[in-house]
Amino acid sequence: MNARYLLSFFALVLVLASCRKDELFTNDPSADLAFSQTEVLFDTIFTTLPFSVTKSFRVYNRNDRAVRVDVALEGGTPSAFRINVDGQSGLSFDDVEILAGDSIYVFVEASLDQTNQNAPLIHEDHVVFYTNGNEQKVKLIAWGQDAHFFYPDHFPSGLPAYSIIAGLDDMGNATCETVNWPNDKPYVIYGYAVVDSCSTLTVDPGVRVYVHGGGGLWIYRWGKIQAMGTVQDPITFQSDRLEALYADLPGQWDRIWINDGPLGNDNVFENVKIKNALVGIQCENWPGQPNAETSQARLLLDNVSIRNCSAAGILSRNYRITAYDLLVGDCGQYSIALTGGGEYKFRHMTIGNFWNYGVRNDPAFIMTNTYPDITNTLQVREIENSSFENCIIHGSNTNEFLLDFNALATPTLTFKHSMLRTDQITMGDFFPEQGNIYRNQDPAFRDISARDLHLQSNSFARNKATPPQDTEALQDLDGVDRFGEIDLGCYQYVP
Repeated sequence: MNARYLLSFFALVLVLASCRKDELFTNDPSADLAFSQTEVLFDTIFTTLPFSVTKSFRVYNRNDRAVRVDVALEGGTPSAFRINVDGQSGLSFDDVEILAGDSIYVFVEASLDQTNQNAPLIHEDHVVFYTNGNEQKVKLIAWGQDAHFFYPDHFPSGLPAYSIIAGLDDMGNATCETVNWPNDKPYVIYGYAVVDSCSTLTVDPGVRVYVHGGGGLWIYRWGKIQAMGTVQDPITFQSDRLEALYADLPGQWDRIWINDGPLGNDNVFENVKIKNALVGIQCENWPGQPNAETSQARLLLDNVSIRNCSAAGILSRNYRITAYDLLVGDCGQYSIALTGGGEYKFRHMTIGNFWNYGVRNDPAFIMTNTYPDITNTLQVREIENSSFENCIIHGSNTNEFLLDFNALATPTLTFKHSMLRTDQITMGDFFPEQGNIYRNQDPAFRDISARDLHLQSNSFARNKATPPQDTEALQDLDGVDRFGEIDLGCYQYVP
């Protein structure tokens, strides 16, 4: 075969191969695509952040031939969304090939501009697919919201990165000041937000505080917080991940950390909800001083709920706590751990620890007069003038209540009118009225699976409490008046 015929042969082969390749792609206008989802929803994300989390969906070609598809972000450049199609980023894509029985991925991100409005605004767009003149769409939806943002600008060795939100003047010099957080926008914390010594943070009713992973709020020594919500407008502290998947996921942020202070420098949380942290509230004297005395400043909790903490709800060391109508739910170790010295007054507390994210071996409530200091030396301290009344301590473990005291110090402590799930002996000076210590009875919570710890009509806790002696206990966690038959725990039974 001479060269002329050889070239003609190869040309014919290429033409035939090209024809066979074209025949693999259908031109049928009825060739539809299928989608793993027809709507991609971003729950509330915050404006000004570079981008949200990335979401994706799959595009399927279930036809018996391949298709060529034009793909476009309908909103174009002004859109709040960005897309990546089959590994390529952009706004539009021509002749994207999807073989018969195959699929491609489309990835979506959202970045929202400031709206200067407190209420979430909805942002919509579509990813449009054109196949042989046939148009199909996948809707994109994002709820966006403005917020006050705090980013760390201090990076000390051995301490978390932080920013000072109260305690610096405009020139960056240390000062004593009161900073108010009004309920105009949410507050988003990256790293730790610090209230420095002699400064105060006040938080108005209805404020929502969202903390990015690993971050927290730090009330440094002699600083103070006054978080004063109402029953109708509580203050919330939670993670900045607002998708439904993260609604009750523990350990998404670190903690509210409160150090010691002088007499009268009380830290107040009233009508506050805290959830999904590693530790809800950790109150302690500054760890750098191993021999420090018990803080003179108190932590005052009134109508506070703490839920879904991967370690502890309240972790105290050498602190004074007064609490009314306190609810502490599921925690991976302790719901409440009171260690070292302290002075405690708890009225109408409910602990219901039904942790189901793994094995929990620790009791829901532990109280001890010891702690290992920063040098790992065991310290033994005094517990003074402490009492617990009208409380429920319950959970899924056999023993949810533990007192563990070193004999070098004898606590001044009483428990009265309380339900305890425990295998520990409850006799002696700490339990002066045996007739009102109820062991291992069923509180008959309304719905444990839904973590609804209201009381049912058959609850053993009903009509077992003493009448309120303090104005803070005249109403329960829901704001229901206590009168007549008074129930144990933070909730009064309502038919």
